[in-house]
Amino acid sequence: MRIMFSSAVVALAAGFSLPASAAPDGAGAYAATTIGQASSSNKQIERDDLSFGLRAGYQFNTTVGVEVFSNTLSFIEMPFYAYNSHEYHPEEHYGVAVTGAVPLGGRFSLTGRVGIGRTKMHAVSARDSNYNETDPSIGAGVRFSFNQHISINAEAMRLTKTRVTVISTGFRYQF
Repeated sequence: MRIMFSSAVVALAAGFSLPASAAPDGAGAYAATTIGQASSSNKQIERDDLSFGLRAGYQFNTTVGVEVFSNTLSFIEMPFYAYNSHEYHPEEHYGVAVTGAVPLGGRFSLTGRVGIGRTKMHAVSARDSNYNETDPSIGAGVRFSFNQHISINAEAMRLTKTRVTVISTGFRYQF
């Protein structure tokens, strides 16, 4: 799995090194931030928490791109009575994704994503250790572009192995 993740990071770095003069319309690097809600529904714990996300990527054309991203999934520590339990909850996810967009005409686009990353699983008990889980992700959403540089988006992303759904909205700036 490390080889796949390393290969994806190398592919992203190669994307950033493409010369801007050869880029077609809609291409370029971008940075984005999101805020939303992470809902965990795995067999160990069910909870909703505030989620913040950061993204950086490269748009190859108006429809295909690649990005690295990170999302917080939990800020709330479990109460003291859970000390003796052997439960874990997702705390943070970071990964790499291939993104796609289908223009709907005008300023709206449908968006999608497929990626893989690592989810940090936080131990509730002080006796247990935190661990990382390799976690595929999928997502879909809608984007509204104010101009060629600034857009706003709403998205749902599902972390399939840890069963976390992140519903978010955010801003994106394309350089």
